[in-house]
Amino acid sequence: MKNLFNNLGKVVEENFSDQVDLVTRLVKAKSSNPYTPKDSPKDVGIEKEVAEILYEELERLKLDPQRKGVSQERYNVVASWGNKRGRKSLILNGHMDTIMPNDKSVVNPYSGLVRGQKLYGLGALDMKASLSAYIYAVKALQDLGVELDGKLMLWFVVDEESGACSRYGTKYLLEQGLRGKAAIIGKPGTKTIGIGHRGGYRFKLSVEGESVHTGVWAWERKEKGRNAAVDMAKAIQALQDLEIPYKPAKNFVGRKPVFTFPTILASGHAINVVPELAEAYGDVRLMPGNSDVQVKILMVEKLQKLGIKFKVEDLLFVPAMEIDAKEEIVDLLRTEAGEVLGREPVTRGVGPWNDAWMLVQRDIPTVCGFGPDGGNEHGEDEYVDLKSLQKVTEVYARVIVKYLKN
Repeated sequence: MKNLFNNLGKVVEENFSDQVDLVTRLVKAKSSNPYTPKDSPKDVGIEKEVAEILYEELERLKLDPQRKGVSQERYNVVASWGNKRGRKSLILNGHMDTIMPNDKSVVNPYSGLVRGQKLYGLGALDMKASLSAYIYAVKALQDLGVELDGKLMLWFVVDEESGACSRYGTKYLLEQGLRGKAAIIGKPGTKTIGIGHRGGYRFKLSVEGESVHTGVWAWERKEKGRNAAVDMAKAIQALQDLEIPYKPAKNFVGRKPVFTFPTILASGHAINVVPELAEAYGDVRLMPGNSDVQVKILMVEKLQKLGIKFKVEDLLFVPAMEIDAKEEIVDLLRTEAGEVLGREPVTRGVGPWNDAWMLVQRDIPTVCGFGPDGGNEHGEDEYVDLKSLQKVTEVYARVIVKYLKN
């Protein structure tokens, strides 16, 4: 094992120009996802161009890739390597879609431009670089003649950016019976190994009033009309002090639920008409043990006291998750990252959620974050640091060997 690891970094480096080329092609391939969990279509190939690039790369490495999905247009790409009957198995999971670009940006979001040690483009950091690292970790091990006692599975999934609760991506593969003993989702950042993520609840609050022209007697005399925007203001005020009870979690020291409302607000259609409807959206970050039902009950209790006509619509719910820091996959990742990076990452819960909760619910211990460094994730001029990407690729390769060799 020592001789193998002595040569591994060199082989990763030798293959790295090809890996950068792959990341560039992935970034140039548009896979921007504008949808929510409720309206995400199964027959629109949002990620298809990226999926085909990955499929061809996996085929080139003789990893027997497969297209698995709800339709011929929107499918996940999966591949496996090693002993299919092995006692242990490891999933490397990552999403192929990205957020939507900024319409007002003067920067080409799909440039794939390399400047110095930075590769720019939408999704470069979150998380197309990590997808390349999965593949080129395998390539390095193949070049060194490594044979695994267990099975490695690569899952490149669709529709994560719609809210990490899609039935088309990770959940679909799990429902098809695909399983592993452990998993890693290579969300960006080498300083932290994510051993949990907070959950989330998103909702839409509608407040109904009565429309009337502002120039008529009935409105002047307050005989007709009710301003939905004014009633929404009452609702906003009432919900500002909403406290969500929670129990402190060991992986989220100092964190708590966060209720943010409103994040989007709309009402009225004409300046001389009393608005009959006001709509506002809210976002809630949840700790382990919190639920959407709990939050909704707390909201409704406050709103019912206001004498307004309202409706709360659920948009999304993802439960928080956490795993034990002593899990084998966590310990291996921390140790091997320390060897390659010269420092051990900290293990803790992270803020944004991802598909990890689906895997954990199937009793698959999942690291929900460790990947290359970079900047401006989900923003203009997003980039991945190429030196970091090379190091992370080596870390993944070492973890694969350590976890899947008896």
